[in-house]
Amino acid sequence: MNDAHLDAYDVARPVVIDSSKRMLLLIPYGPDEENCWTLPTVPMCSGETSRRAATRHLRKVAHLPPLRISPLIGRLARRDVPQGFQYVLVVRSAAETWPPSVHFALAPEACWWTTAELRSVGAVVDPAELLDFMDGYWEGWLPDGEISLDE
Repeated sequence: MNDAHLDAYDVARPVVIDSSKRMLLLIPYGPDEENCWTLPTVPMCSGETSRRAATRHLRKVAHLPPLRISPLIGRLARRDVPQGFQYVLVVRSAAETWPPSVHFALAPEACWWTTAELRSVGAVVDPAELLDFMDGYWEGWLPDGEISLDE
């Protein structure tokens, strides 16, 4: 893909989930990778929606099987690009279960977590708002559509 077509400001941040276990698949990052977890960051092409960018990345780059994206999308300002936004999207398998090797598609070190586990070990999660966002999703507190996660 030609970098000239990428929007330098906005990114999609897909959250791959296992609905039945209320778990999310995160990848390690930072100097202390054992206790710092994040989501994939997918640059959005000019004119591309966050849903399309997440689908493009997960299906064509990560080679995941058919997926479903929740109508709930969290929007956050990017800390590294003042004019940009990051869009957090909840993604599950269309077949209701992922293949056992799904974590290798994102990163060999990817790991399944519950929000309670992440909190109990004091993990650093990026974006920081992810745990509350996912708890709101699991409990049905958040409405469908795009919502601001900025404080």
